Amino acid sequence: MKKIFIFIILLCTTIYAVSDKSSPIPLPKSIFLDTAPVKCDTACLGKLLDNGKFFSFMGRYDEAYSTQYLEENYLNYAQIFNIWMDYEYDSENIKLAVLVPQKSIKNYALTSVNAALAYLFRQRGDFELAVFNSGDENEESIRSTLNEMRKNGYLYIIAPITQDGAAALIKHGYGMYIFIPTLHKSLYEDAPNNIIFGGIDYNAQIEALNEIAKEDIMIFSGESKLELSLNDMVKNQEKTVKETYYFSSPKDNFKKSLEKNRELNASSIYLNMPRFMSSLLASQLRVYKQSPYMLLTTQINYHPDILNLTQYEDRKNLYLANSITKIDPYLESINAFLGNNMEYEWVNYAISIGTEYININFFNEDVEKIFSENINTNGQIEYDTRIFKAGQFGFTELEQ
Repeated sequence: MKKIFIFIILLCTTIYAVSDKSSPIPLPKSIFLDTAPVKCDTACLGKLLDNGKFFSFMGRYDEAYSTQYLEENYLNYAQIFNIWMDYEYDSENIKLAVLVPQKSIKNYALTSVNAALAYLFRQRGDFELAVFNSGDENEESIRSTLNEMRKNGYLYIIAPITQDGAAALIKHGYGMYIFIPTLHKSLYEDAPNNIIFGGIDYNAQIEALNEIAKEDIMIFSGESKLELSLNDMVKNQEKTVKETYYFSSPKDNFKKSLEKNRELNASSIYLNMPRFMSSLLASQLRVYKQSPYMLLTTQINYHPDILNLTQYEDRKNLYLANSITKIDPYLESINAFLGNNMEYEWVNYAISIGTEYININFFNEDVEKIFSENINTNGQIEYDTRIFKAGQFGFTELEQ
């Protein structure tokens, strides 16, 4: 099997430059493994590249099927990541793998790997990080990828998957220790104790938001699994939800729902929608001269985009729940170097906590702990929830 070893030489140089102490640590490695059962020919490689399937292209590239176009792109990535082929290197310390179902998580594929990589660089340990691309989250794809991991000696896994692949991962993840940063344990109460979860506790966030909300509750929602789940959590609170309005597209008829709707005035409205739609609805409320008491939203909207996409008048009564707490500055700078955001991207934050937990509990118990969050006996990261108000130039935390 072909293995591609990636050495982030420039990153190592930068990290060591900020310290007054030299480091004897050998260069760490990341590995892309081709787990597909058949060769990827010229047409296959071209399709992977054109569709932006970075991990698949890098893992399945074969000179025998290359063209000038494919080679140029391959060499371009090689220059960026300093790829060395067939380099033998033995790590005697951390051996960690990231399972990437690239079709499902798309942009999270690269950032998830970088989040784990940044933490390992931050702790300056000798490590081996491997990336396994399952492609999709079908049961057979997950099962086959987990078997390939076992075959290559990777038993500690970070798996940023969606609900579509979780059942297969739980079913076939025996004999491995798996961290799922993207889902909450409450969705899988019967999951075995070799699987831990890092998903945001949206129910706790809604409980915190409800403490500042008025009795008159409204919901503006999309129709994804997460958005519908958030609706249920709001409805399960003590305060009564008077109405739920569904908006799925900027082309929806906002006038029908918002114009002359007296119930919206002085109400507390939950925005259970992505950032763009939440911003759009916040502005549309002002267009139709509605003055809700407050707008409430969870972690899904805690991001500078919400500030950039709205005018101050649209968001001056917007309150957001956030579970990302203090970030180690050194770790944050390494993530920034890799193009990752930790302050506003909670999946990256969760992956960092999970990587630390695996490191301390299975490899280096004496390593410095840089996160305050713990993983409870039920196998879930325990987050602290804070409430912020969207201001003119940023977010301001409410006093407890």
